[in-house]
This record gives sequence, C-alpha cells and structure tokens, in this order.
Amino acid sequence: MHIPDTDTSEYAALIEFAATSGRSRIHPDVEKNADQLIARFWSARAQAMTEALAAMAKAATPRRG
Repeated sequence: MHIPDTDTSEYAALIEFAATSGRSRIHPDVEKNADQLIARFWSARAQAMTEALAAMAKAATPRRG
C-alpha cells in the first residue's frame, strides 16, 4: 500500500479539504479538483481493500468437486 508523503502541498490540501468540508482560503484549487485529488490519494488503498475482500470471499466460498 502506498503511504502518502505528508510533507507535500498536495497532502496539505487534502487534509485542509477534509477539515473544512471543501471550503478553502489558502488553496483555491482544492474545491475545483477535489474529486481528482481524493481519487489519486485513495486509489491505491481502495484497490488493496478490494483485493483483500475478494481474497476473503474466495477463501470463504466452499469449493465444489
């Protein structure tokens, strides 16, 4: 899983977006690109969670034969 670099302006913008529900004075582009920022930030985690859930479902499904 990708751990975000907490020393970047992108991470700071994401945290500010989350803390202010999208209202930003310092980073005006946060609201405009919020979906892209969040998608890029969380995509690796979402993919890992999906793969883990699929593996658990496969392991819990009885095998035929």
